[in-house]
Amino acid sequence: MKAAVFISHGSRTDEGNKQFITFIRQVLDRTPLPIVVYGFLENARPTVMEAVENCIRRGATEIFVIPVLLLPGIHANLDIPQILEKAQQKHPGIGILYGKPLGINGIMVDIIEERLRSKGYTGSRDEAILLVGHGSRDPQAAVEFETLAGIMRRKTAARVETAYITTSPFYAGKCSQLLSSQVRKVYLLPYLLFTGGFAVKMEENAQEISRLNPRNEVIVCEPVGFDGRLQELLVNRAVEAGIL
Repeated sequence: MKAAVFISHGSRTDEGNKQFITFIRQVLDRTPLPIVVYGFLENARPTVMEAVENCIRRGATEIFVIPVLLLPGIHANLDIPQILEKAQQKHPGIGILYGKPLGINGIMVDIIEERLRSKGYTGSRDEAILLVGHGSRDPQAAVEFETLAGIMRRKTAARVETAYITTSPFYAGKCSQLLSSQVRKVYLLPYLLFTGGFAVKMEENAQEISRLNPRNEVIVCEPVGFDGRLQELLVNRAVEAGIL
């Protein structure tokens, strides 16, 4: 019997985890398998191992695990696979397959463009877009993030830069740098699913940078978040793997 497990990173806030659960339950309803569950890498339960073993208890013999993550990185490439390897060793008779993160695609680009337009982005030459990622120790994540920036440059003909919350280049410094280079407006776009304290801090930093640069403006866009269009992407991941 086939099963699917959708794995989220997990948020430090109950509200963030509730947002994911509301979102993913709609994905579960669209996945025509007898067993479809979700789990969290950290900060919430069920854990990855608990989700997998739940499927096995219910009779699953083939389990496809789908990471609900925006980009490849340590979590997608190392942390989750290590847990699945332990699960495979514990249950050698069960087939455990692993999918890909959401990645860069047309739906992601559409969401970003919508977030920008909703905050008044016009494409003027004195406007810049700063895509802000969480940051990862895995260089593959940065490579893919730069790929996204390149797509946005071609689509908007605008100045599009990347920066991060937890790794260099940090977004506050990159934003100040842009404002010192004849850019009048910087649109900060959080490339994040969960936000929590990060969003609050980003708003505070944007206000402080604007205060120090009174002739300029820093605008914080809505994050990618759990946009409904991502549900289709997750179902497609199962289709690509041949489990549906």
